[in-house]
Amino acid sequence: MTAQRRKTPENMVRLNEGEELIRKRSIAAIEADEALLNHVELIEAVMDHIDFFAKLDADDLDQETIQLLGARIFNDLGSAYGQLTRGYYQLAAATLRDVMEIVFLWGWFDRDPAKITEWRESDDKKRRQIFAPIEIRRFLDNFDNFKEGKRGAAYKLFCEYASHATWQGFTLMRPTGGGQVVMGPFFDAPLMKAVLEEMAQLAAQAGNYFSGFFDKTGEDAQALEAWLRRYVVTGEWAEKYLGRPHDRKFVAEMETWLLHIKAQA
Repeated sequence: MTAQRRKTPENMVRLNEGEELIRKRSIAAIEADEALLNHVELIEAVMDHIDFFAKLDADDLDQETIQLLGARIFNDLGSAYGQLTRGYYQLAAATLRDVMEIVFLWGWFDRDPAKITEWRESDDKKRRQIFAPIEIRRFLDNFDNFKEGKRGAAYKLFCEYASHATWQGFTLMRPTGGGQVVMGPFFDAPLMKAVLEEMAQLAAQAGNYFSGFFDKTGEDAQALEAWLRRYVVTGEWAEKYLGRPHDRKFVAEMETWLLHIKAQA
């Protein structure tokens, strides 16, 4: 007698079906809102940029280290977006704290490239002493002469409202208008918007730092094209939402150079 084939528990099937319905509502809400769609386009452009450069042959171990951290950010952003659109706002925000930690770490590497090797070769004790998140933020604030402690405040918010089990963290598990904590996914447009805005800001920073570790304006048309798209999308986004001027003259020069490279191929 053939044994009956076991199946996934029905409750897990129903949970997945519920997540899919919420995802459809989330996508519809994003596509109906220009700002949200701009945020998603930025996130995708950064992920596409990382995907291209993280797969190239590294010049050395330091660059490979950046590529591996880039792969982690790619996974973080993809996972956070999936959690967000399926209605898990607290989990999406918790994942973004990892992005923030890597962005700060890249900030230190950008200012002191020798730290890449030191970080890679450090043991657990040294890494905790030198590269603990608070130590990285302290270095960056001192280097940039920032006295307000905005990095620490932003990190604390992600800890309290997303990563750590706190009373404040239940905010991302209940509807915006109030009510009981929801066990499982739920659709809430204001929560989705808030988390997506944070995701876009972190993605923009991640893309800027990651890009700085690679030569992108040489003779490789594919590399320049991948870099240029991220640069344009990020620049236009930053101009619109952060008030930072977008260097269109530089973009035109790079587009002309890209056409020249393609013509020589």
